[in-house]
Amino acid sequence: MLKKQLIVFDLDGTLIQSDIDYVGIRDELRLILKNLVEEDKFSRIQNTVHTILELVEIIEKNDVSGNLFRKAWSLVEEYEMKGYEKAFLTQNTHETLMKLRELNHVIVIYTNNSRKLTDFALEKFELENYVDFVLTRDEVENCKPNPEGLFFIMKRFNQKRENTIFIGDSWVDAETAINAKMDFAYLGTEGAPGTRRKKIKATYVIEKIEDIFAIV
Repeated sequence: MLKKQLIVFDLDGTLIQSDIDYVGIRDELRLILKNLVEEDKFSRIQNTVHTILELVEIIEKNDVSGNLFRKAWSLVEEYEMKGYEKAFLTQNTHETLMKLRELNHVIVIYTNNSRKLTDFALEKFELENYVDFVLTRDEVENCKPNPEGLFFIMKRFNQKRENTIFIGDSWVDAETAINAKMDFAYLGTEGAPGTRRKKIKATYVIEKIEDIFAIV
């Protein structure tokens, strides 16, 4: 019997390695926010560890006209697509996913990237035939680290949290798993590039994607 029937992978930094300038995105979003909120509120925002999408949400809540919110989304999408132009597949990804499928695991990708960007990656790296389902930020109301997406995936495949594992490379992924009360496998020796990282709490740590077989 499989220990983990349902295996959920993050995409960027896990199955593929992109060159998204997260620091650049964050700096540009903070510049937009500086023109929208009072100085003391901006100072609190600047000193808090937010995801990119949380910063966009704060802009939306403070932008009456909607113009700066639209500008923020355009900036995020522009940076993301540029970062994917030089992206490459993590070593042994195809081989690992193929073997997991042969062992009858259910394979899902859950990403905070947009559907457009994710579909671009799926086609570029020929990942469609290796996974059973893909969920992006465009299909959930609350993105990672909210556990909504993981709950949706478990319900779709009729799996319990004890039969599910989430694999990712950042504190956002780790907190998503914690919030869903499920096991988390941290892939890599460093966190996601360009983030002000929180301490990552992982059930397992693996250096290479193929190390997952020792867990599942």
